[in-house]
Amino acid sequence: MKKVRLVALALAGALSHPSAAPAQFATSVVSYNAGLGFSAGFTNAAAALGAPAAGSSVNPLSPPFSKSQLVSLGTNGSLTLEFDPPIVNNPSDPFGVDFIIFENSFFQITNGNFSGGGITSGAIGGNNPGATRVAVSADGAAWFTLNPNLAPTVDGIFPTDGFGDPQIPTDPALLGADFAGLGLPGIRALYQGSAGGTGFDLAWAQDSNGVPVNLPIARYVRIDVLTGKSEVDAIAETRGATPCLAEDFVNNPANDGWKIFGDTNLFQWNPVNHELAVTWDSSQANSYFYHPLGSILTTNDDFSVSFDLVVNDNNASGSFELAVGLLNFAEASSTNFSRATGAAPDVFEFDYFPDGGYGPSIDATVSDSTVTLEDDSHFYFAYDELPLALGTTFHVTLSHAAGQAGITGEVTTNGALYSAVDNLYPGPITQLRLDTVAIMNYSAAGDTYGDSLLAHGTVKNIVVALPLPPVRNFAGGLAAGAWQGQFLSRSNWIYTVQKSANLQNWSNASPALPGTGALVNWQDTNAAAAHLYYRVSAAPAN
Repeated sequence: MKKVRLVALALAGALSHPSAAPAQFATSVVSYNAGLGFSAGFTNAAAALGAPAAGSSVNPLSPPFSKSQLVSLGTNGSLTLEFDPPIVNNPSDPFGVDFIIFENSFFQITNGNFSGGGITSGAIGGNNPGATRVAVSADGAAWFTLNPNLAPTVDGIFPTDGFGDPQIPTDPALLGADFAGLGLPGIRALYQGSAGGTGFDLAWAQDSNGVPVNLPIARYVRIDVLTGKSEVDAIAETRGATPCLAEDFVNNPANDGWKIFGDTNLFQWNPVNHELAVTWDSSQANSYFYHPLGSILTTNDDFSVSFDLVVNDNNASGSFELAVGLLNFAEASSTNFSRATGAAPDVFEFDYFPDGGYGPSIDATVSDSTVTLEDDSHFYFAYDELPLALGTTFHVTLSHAAGQAGITGEVTTNGALYSAVDNLYPGPITQLRLDTVAIMNYSAAGDTYGDSLLAHGTVKNIVVALPLPPVRNFAGGLAAGAWQGQFLSRSNWIYTVQKSANLQNWSNASPALPGTGALVNWQDTNAAAAHLYYRVSAAPAN
């Protein structure tokens, strides 16, 4: 019998996160105060770490109940948990829910059948009728309360289902009355695969004056019980419809996959302030602090990049920029790549020109794959002739919509819109190949106008929202004497299944297969070797 190994490889392989794995669940206890009136014996705060209780014994009619599953908080009690990696304010999170708190509430059974055939009225038992407060923090020092007018009470609806997915929230529009008259199958039908729990959104964060704040990343979650009592089982980060790469610079970025190309002195990690100190010096060679995306982004994809930027000082002459965004690393690291001359293909970036020749300018720029020194017309940019105040934190978001040629930008400060970056120069953009997020220091070499820049500042809280990987759920097996397999594809990608007997020499096992956004099936009718390995090569169609 032949043996096969399936190796899911692609030009845009699996998504890389700047840490070993998504946060998923809380990883450590920062602090715990049981408060007054807590449940005796339920004081092991570590019970709230990891995944919520699962299995057949836990469902919305039969909650978790053991001391190894729950930690109790009474009035004035508090529990602070850390996530490593952090929770991300992902715009693709279902129902806008970024994380879910699991407790031990349950639907009350009204038909007296507690052996598996219970029917509920939709009333919640075991929950906290009092008041709670949930706060979040990126660094453990600055805390922001989630708007109490929006945040639900911890230890309420929805009771945990041990068979559900704890990273999928239940529709928060559902009410207890929607479950009236339902048994376990009906409850699970409304849960739609969720494990229940109470959902929260980082977008609800506000300061002590009730002013909304933009918090792209949260590493810490604190639960305060103001009145009553709550039992906490776990906290889970939701799984967005699209993955994210996120970096808050709490840990050494070199250990999270970040690298430096060019002058290493231009980029210094600050472990105290959790930020990257950057020098933009146009007298130096092209240099990048960068992280591979693990995917190739094209004009057919939805994606965005956001970050916090502070410019501390600048000395500019003429039109030269500091930049943060996305690029094609192979092109950007080549010797003929030059933003000074315009020969800079495949960039998608935020640019700030302290002296744009006519005053300061905020820009969002994208360049086509076809840009060359001879033809540098394939630029599309939006701009706003505004300065960035020195020492002020600005939150920048750049977005691309699938099928669109351009770029949109937004700059906020203190939660308020500063610039919509909406003055357009719509140059022709037909194709993109972006594979790296970077903080860019561009060289002025070759600039014929004498433009230059020396600036210092910081960058932190980088989030890149990405499309799904082009190859997912790669599987196969022997059927009718031939190796057959399948994988989930993406539209506008071309796939080729390849095989090898030694993982060194590869040959095509299929013709070029167009992606459809659905399952692609393949078959190898000539699997002659005793041991075979298969992989999928994927490339954008245009």
